Amino acid sequence: MSSLVRIFSTVRRSAFAINSFTSKSCRILVQLYVVMNLTPKKTKRAHKARFIAAVLGSTVAVSSLSVVSVSAAASHSSVPTILLYNAQGYGDKVAATFNATNPGFKIVVDDDSTGPLFTKIQAEMAAGSPKWGMFWADGATEFAALDKLGYLVRYVIPKTATYNASGLTNVPADRSFAPTGVTATGALCYDSVASKGIKISTTMADLTTMPKGAVGMNNPSQSGPTYPLIAGVMAHLGGITYEETPTTAQVNSAIKKGESFYLALKKNGLQVHETNGPTLGAMQSNPATLDMATIQSSACYGNIDAQPQSLWSTGKVKYLDYSVALPSNIAVDNKLSPALQADAEKFVAFVTSAKGQLAMQKGDPYGDGLFWPVIKGVNPEKFLPAYASARAYAINPYVWGPLENQINTWFTNNIIN
Repeated sequence: MSSLVRIFSTVRRSAFAINSFTSKSCRILVQLYVVMNLTPKKTKRAHKARFIAAVLGSTVAVSSLSVVSVSAAASHSSVPTILLYNAQGYGDKVAATFNATNPGFKIVVDDDSTGPLFTKIQAEMAAGSPKWGMFWADGATEFAALDKLGYLVRYVIPKTATYNASGLTNVPADRSFAPTGVTATGALCYDSVASKGIKISTTMADLTTMPKGAVGMNNPSQSGPTYPLIAGVMAHLGGITYEETPTTAQVNSAIKKGESFYLALKKNGLQVHETNGPTLGAMQSNPATLDMATIQSSACYGNIDAQPQSLWSTGKVKYLDYSVALPSNIAVDNKLSPALQADAEKFVAFVTSAKGQLAMQKGDPYGDGLFWPVIKGVNPEKFLPAYASARAYAINPYVWGPLENQINTWFTNNIIN
């Protein structure tokens, strides 16, 4: 295993050295490895583990990252620990930075995609044996759903958080989860070579008229940014605004309009990949197997603007008539002891400070760190355009959060299967 990693680490230092390999199988092997290792962290976790297992021809199941986290918690048994369920590419590094200056307790990180973490939290709480202490992910719908179930500490946002306008927009009335950044989901990422000769859509509705098989997206049951996108499309089609408290009939009508839209995309050959990593990989492969996809803005910018060399020099980002606002949030389990709740709130205060925002940017500078900050005095990374250019449509997470399992199940049964 270690020798394989050393071989690949040499190749990784020059991704474009792939073409120098004469063996077709070797080229494919290395291309797969490079995609897995140079894709923003959050989007590749499970796929990297499966890839390594396949390369080694192993018949042993790959351990989940949660098992690693449990052992990590045990190794810090001399001090209290709080398990952070994390779907952010910068989460590990931000936690390490915080731990270095807060020796009285440890933040232990359990990394996974948003969908599996959300499912795990619900299962743990329903069983009455929660392991999680904090949850950090993109989107507000999952957090609103957990809040409505009574699982979150209320008024967790510290008074020290100096939110800017985009931050204040996303603060819930009971302050049960804290916005930590904003990206846009539903940005149209496309490959300028693969899509050559195609008239790129200017509206979300026009995606149904693209050449068959040209459009892709992620699986909402796995990819955190994708359910808010689907909910946002439904809300937009139904004319339901962030401020509005719609009737059940209005919501049902909006859902039906959204279902019709996604069924039209499926009829036109919609490709659905699990998360940002595989979707980007399909557009970046040579030849590309996907021309364009509606995914999270930071994932696109991360590969296009990676330094010292772009990982996707032919990649482009286009905003249609609307995208969907995607605030990242952090929340605390209200079943923690009062002492651990107080410790967890120190971490919340850190990530909602200017220092914490900078740690997030530096922790994953070509991935999830490409967010628009929500704290005054912190600037976005230079690769980002003005937030207004995203035309981000805000949805009410308390309307759409409780519908997540229902809508994701419909999507699985009718679009994926």
